Amino acid sequence: MSKKWTVCLIGILGGISLALVQNKVSPCITLIMDAFDISMSKAGLLSSIFAIMGMLAALPSSIIIKKLGVKKAGLFSLLFAIVGSLVGVTTSSVTVLIISRVIEGFGVGVIAVIAPSLISMWFPPAKRGLPMGIWGSWMMVSQAVLFIINAPLTQRYGWQGMWWFGLGVCILMAVLWIIFIDTPSKEENHANIESQTVSIKEGINSKTVWILGLVATCFTFISFGFVTWISSYWSSITGWSINETNSWISLLYTVEIAYAIIVGFILNKVKNRTKFLVIGFIIYALVAFLCFEAKATAMIIALVFIYPMFDAQIPCTLWTLGPQIAKRPELAGVALGVLNIGLNLGTIIGAPVTGWSVESFGWSGASILFASIALIGGAFATRVKIQS
Repeated sequence: MSKKWTVCLIGILGGISLALVQNKVSPCITLIMDAFDISMSKAGLLSSIFAIMGMLAALPSSIIIKKLGVKKAGLFSLLFAIVGSLVGVTTSSVTVLIISRVIEGFGVGVIAVIAPSLISMWFPPAKRGLPMGIWGSWMMVSQAVLFIINAPLTQRYGWQGMWWFGLGVCILMAVLWIIFIDTPSKEENHANIESQTVSIKEGINSKTVWILGLVATCFTFISFGFVTWISSYWSSITGWSINETNSWISLLYTVEIAYAIIVGFILNKVKNRTKFLVIGFIIYALVAFLCFEAKATAMIIALVFIYPMFDAQIPCTLWTLGPQIAKRPELAGVALGVLNIGLNLGTIIGAPVTGWSVESFGWSGASILFASIALIGGAFATRVKIQS
């Protein structure tokens, strides 16, 4: 395996380790509610606080990378996750648990910029599709793994089992990060985001960068609205138990990992990635509409394999386009920071607004909402212009 692939795969695995830390709450949220005797809204804060921290850390990540370099900044993010996990797993106070999630969340916010920046440094734009496609599956991998391991870990160790698992993986990745992560030579560097000429002001002074951020918001609004409420919908329609529903959700995200890699290969061949993104959103509108309209079990099972095609295609394309819309290659980290702001904003508002829509208008309200947001995302995507 070439050095650039080794470095980037370790970077991606580092991101996945932090995604495991981020997403560990959802599979065991009822256990946490019982253990701390807290309401659904306070339990939900344990998840949403991550997206808020992701937004706050997105642009400062560029400064951290500029000051520390990619290797030290990545290790910094892993250490934040390790410390936060240690604080969380040993506490009996919900306030301290929330604080620990803030600490973890800052680490995830930084790694979300570092990992794709590493890919931008080591790979030229024409060859970024596959590594960005693999990176685009980082959240999917974590969701699939966590839904699989949740039952055996929590049955034996309680909710803390999920914390110990994430902590162990982050410690392992910190060691591998120290050993393998490196930056390319000046001659081989395709986006020197460590350059002292990097200016956040210059990087954010771009209409296209913010348009792509809005496109990303549309995507995660739907994606996280879907994953939050689809279990409730499927259970109510099919009569499946929670364990059965979680098994299908785990399968969906496992399938999505394979789709993300396939999309990566396709992106290396596609010349007009903006058009590819627009087409993806148009089809996503139809598929997302069907998610809360499908009533036959066979149709729901079909969606388990159809929905992840476009839930993978869109983020992989967004990550690939992020560095290409920067005014110059050195500003790729800033462009990715703005992209992360958009992704996290959609994550914050998607689930509660979808829930309000269901309460107010029924499941069909969510279907119409998803289709409308997807079409808006596609419309914004037509305005995205590649700069480099």
